Order: sequence, then C-alpha cells, then structure tokens
Amino acid sequence: MNVRLRLGAFAMVGVLLATLVGWAGRSAWQQLRQLQTNFAAVQAGSFHLAEHVEAGLLNLNEIILRAEGRQDGQTLKAFQEQGAKLKTWLATQRAAVGSPHERDLLAEIEVAYGTYEARTLRVLQEWSPTASPLPARQVLQGVEAEAMAVAALCARLKGAERTALTEFMKDSHQAMVGLQHLVEVSGVLIVLLGLTVTTSIYRAKVAPLRAQLVQTRAIIERQEKLASLGTLAAGVAHEIRNPLTAINVRLHSLKRTLADGSSEHEDAVVIDEEIHRLERIVRGFLHFARPPEPELVSLAPAALLNKVRGLLAPQLEKAAIQLDLSLGPEVRVRADPNQMEQVLINLIQNGAESMAGPGRIELAVRVTTARLGGRLTPAVVLEVADQGKGIPPEVQARLFDPFFTTKEDGTGLGLSVAARIVEKHGGALQYKTEVGRGTTFGIVLPRLVEDSDED
Repeated sequence: MNVRLRLGAFAMVGVLLATLVGWAGRSAWQQLRQLQTNFAAVQAGSFHLAEHVEAGLLNLNEIILRAEGRQDGQTLKAFQEQGAKLKTWLATQRAAVGSPHERDLLAEIEVAYGTYEARTLRVLQEWSPTASPLPARQVLQGVEAEAMAVAALCARLKGAERTALTEFMKDSHQAMVGLQHLVEVSGVLIVLLGLTVTTSIYRAKVAPLRAQLVQTRAIIERQEKLASLGTLAAGVAHEIRNPLTAINVRLHSLKRTLADGSSEHEDAVVIDEEIHRLERIVRGFLHFARPPEPELVSLAPAALLNKVRGLLAPQLEKAAIQLDLSLGPEVRVRADPNQMEQVLINLIQNGAESMAGPGRIELAVRVTTARLGGRLTPAVVLEVADQGKGIPPEVQARLFDPFFTTKEDGTGLGLSVAARIVEKHGGALQYKTEVGRGTTFGIVLPRLVEDSDED
C-alpha cells in the first residue's frame, strides 16, 4: 500500500477515535449532570413532603392544645399564621414532585388540608372570651375527621415517595454503572488514540528519516569504497595498459610469421583474445575510476526505451526472449542519452542472462515521488523487469560492490558503473527481486515538473 494511503488511513482512524472519545466524554458528562440533578432533588427534600405536612399538622394541633381551652384571640391568630404558611408551602411544592402520582396526591392533600383548616378556624371563631372553657381535646375531636383525611393522604404520599426513592436509587445505580463503563471506554479509546497518533507520527516523520539515514549511510559507505577503489583501479589500469600495448604489437607481428592452421597460430589467436579481454577489463577500470561527467539534455524516457528496444530486440529474439515496452504518461527528464543507454543495455543484458530459457523482459516508464538528495521530489522510474531466477540474499548484500560477480567471465563492474552513472544524474538505481520469479531494476531520475505540467 502507498505510504500516503497508509498515513491517510491512520489519520481517519485517529479522527474516528477522537470522535468516539468526544462522544464518550459528552455522554459521561450528561450522566454526571443527571446524577447531580437527582441527588440535588434528594437534598431538596422532594422525598419528604409527607413528613413535612404531618409536622405542620402536628404544629397546628399543638397551638390548639397550648390554648388550654380558652380563646383569647392569640390562638386564632397563631393558627391562621401557621396554617397560611403550610398552605403556601404546599402550593410551592408542586414543581418539586417527580412523579404524576405524587403530584395527584399532593393536590388531594391541599384540598383535604383546606377543608381541615376551614373547619378548625370556624370552631375557633365560635369561641368568645366570655364563653365557658372548652376542652382542647374536644376541639380537636371536632376536626378529627378532617385531620384523619389529611393524615391518610400523607400516608399514601409516603408510600409513593418510597416507591419513587426506590426507582431513584435503581436509576442512579444504573447511571453509575453506565458512567463507569463510559469512563473505561474513554480510557481505552484515549490509549488507542495515543497509539494511533504515535504510530502516525512515527510513520510520517521518524520512519522516513530513519530510512533516509540508513540509505544515506549506505551511499556514503559505497562512495568511500568507490573512491578508494577508483584510485587503485586508475593506477593499476595505467600500469597494465602500457605492457598490454607492447604485447599486442609484438603478437600481431608474430601472427604474420605463423602458418594458418598450425598449433602455434592457434595459440597466438587464443593469446590475442585474452589480450582483448584484458583491454576490456582495463577500459572498465578506467571508466569506473574516472567516469565522465554526464552531458545533460532534456529527453523523453519513452524515446530512449524505444531506441534501446530497437537495438537489442533482434538479438534477444534469437534466444527466444521477448522485449516488451510499456509506456506511461509523457514526461521528460534531464539526462545524458548515451550514458543512460549504456545503463539500460547493461540491465537488459543482465536480465537476459538470468533467464535460462524463453521469457520476457518488460521496459516501462512510471511516474512517482521519490526521496532524492534527501528530499521528496517528483521522479520518473525507468524499469527493466525480467522473469529470471532472481537474486539470492547473499548476492544482494554485495550486488553493487566493484569487482564482485557471479559470472565466470564477468568483471564485476557493470552494476557498479551503472549505479555511479545514475548517481551522477542525481538519481538512484534501485531493485526488487524474488528468487525464482525475477528481478526489476528501476532507474529513478528527477522529473522535469515544468514540462510535465505543460503536457
């Protein structure tokens, strides 16, 4: 999967987890506010209305008992004041009642209390200061029926309050359990969100920097190795070339004196072939030691691949190897066509040699974004994909080392020189391989963004 797609997926997961954390936090806050409201209702005494009415009723009876059966005007006044307070309190408690049943009972208590109050006031007003004393208990007996009606309704209200309190405790317990679950879920989501954010940051920032560091270190090590080997190769090539030239001149003179078909002439032919092989190795040394600077021009990779295909396709067809071409969008790069042609020919020949029988090599152009020179940049990849035997892991570790080869007659300089040419173009030579299925080499070059945009 593409790195941007992976980062996009992590970002979406992060947003989803953040949304879930927000939802869990909001739900937990709502549950907490509901619990606060419920407990505030308990503290306000909404489950003790009946007890308050009973206490008020007992207080009114106590006023009558303290009068000791004598009406001096103070008893009536005190009863009226306390009765009005209780009646006002009853009217203000309607909004505090939770259930409709309690509300109905409270309304009935108001009516019954009104009857009790009116009856008691009428009895007290019938007294006069000159009248004979009337026992207080007899006064209370006169309004006993009305008082009992209020008391009975208070008992029913107590039952309703107990039921409401039980429901309240049940609901509160469920809310506490739900709140606990929400807190646990929020904790898990926060941990997951933290892991997702950490992973996203690692993949977006740390991992690329780490990969870049490893790649840069490998390039530096290879360049240091190439520099030291290049110096050595230049000296060796110079010292070998002069004797080879002298031997080659004397051999040509000797061959003219030998009869064709003689064993001496055949030996001279073999020596001549080996001298040419040594000269080829020396040229490789010099090319490796002092690679020429590329003459950069704007060119289309498609045209370059077409040219290389035209050069090599007839030769490969003799070996039953098909050379296919897959062109992508029209893009341009700055490169030396001769040096790039040399690199492509080397890669195609290596791919053909890795295939034991008939097969196919595909040349392709692909547009991508690559890290070149320590930064992400628009790039073009020229791919050479074969169906050969692949590259074993032990060979991959030394694939670009100079003078390392798995061929009997190879010099081990082909891929080293190709990698140096591509690096001088500001690009990179990459590969991916699978043993038994083939190898794909990719020449990654910076893309000319201006030209591609105009196209």
